[in-house]
Amino acid sequence: MSKYLPLIIGLEGVALNANESNFLSEFKPWGVILFQRNCINLKDTLILIDNIKSKTHKDIPILIDQEGGRVSRLNYKEFPKTLSAKSFGNIFIKDKELALKAIALNTNLIAGSLKDMGINVNTVPVLDIPSQDESGVIGDRAYSNDKAIIIQMGEIVLNENRLNGVGSVIKHVPGHGKATVDSHFDLPIITDEKVVLENNDFIPFETLNCAPLAMTAHAVYEKIDKNNVATLSKIMIEEIIKNKIGFKGTLMTDDISMKALRGDIATNSFLALQAGCDLVLHCNGNFNEICQIAEKISLLNSVSIDPILLDTFKTKKTLNLKEIASELEHIISKAN
Repeated sequence: MSKYLPLIIGLEGVALNANESNFLSEFKPWGVILFQRNCINLKDTLILIDNIKSKTHKDIPILIDQEGGRVSRLNYKEFPKTLSAKSFGNIFIKDKELALKAIALNTNLIAGSLKDMGINVNTVPVLDIPSQDESGVIGDRAYSNDKAIIIQMGEIVLNENRLNGVGSVIKHVPGHGKATVDSHFDLPIITDEKVVLENNDFIPFETLNCAPLAMTAHAVYEKIDKNNVATLSKIMIEEIIKNKIGFKGTLMTDDISMKALRGDIATNSFLALQAGCDLVLHCNGNFNEICQIAEKISLLNSVSIDPILLDTFKTKKTLNLKEIASELEHIISKAN
């Protein structure tokens, strides 16, 4: 089984530059994540994906945050426009059956479109339960404030992605919904008692712990480990994420360059892996930072791609995406 550097990197632009090409060939990172800056039009994006694979291998995980709504990286005319997660939760309140059909169609529309492009991992579903004073960074990215609705919709997303040959990432484990500040810019400190979290925020992750991938929350859970953000906490990862929640898949950090994490980015990457994360996610495309991280974590063990994920990548579901888009539009119109 092949081994890779435990790192997912972002790229600077719409095409691989010489440094990135050499890095992919030499360091063999586990995966690459794409953003809107990399995906200006369909033609160049397809060329970029082919070039990434030519420098690495055909099964390299190529990730994207294509949630729908405001978190959408593919915004050119050829890619279908989809609604926020909360839109489907709102339909659920009116008509459960219609909502579950809509989220299945929506997932097929996104996953089928990604698969056609060669993108094989979408960082959905969001399983966070936003509280009333949540910062807004989750907001309408969550399906609902009701964990039962989140679980039902999250399960459909996991299943439909898999059937389309696309891996899923549950996020942000063990739950980001009580964060009152945005971890992109500051460190959230969650003060709720452990029993409250166990009976609420942890439940969707515990129920859907069969997901192939999970992304950590950059937050301090004060009543469990007051000294360390979850991404860097052995207590949070071992006792909560792996034992209490029971997640056995591949655990990746949220973007290691986010402002919630203080200190040196390479050291934080090293500490995240030592704490129990399997992969470091670095999104901003800063090549100097990528090199610093690679130098630091190359001292640690390399990682493989889970055979379950590789099997998912081999799946190819035949879909008529135009028909799916039309049916979804009809349901949304009916629900409104």
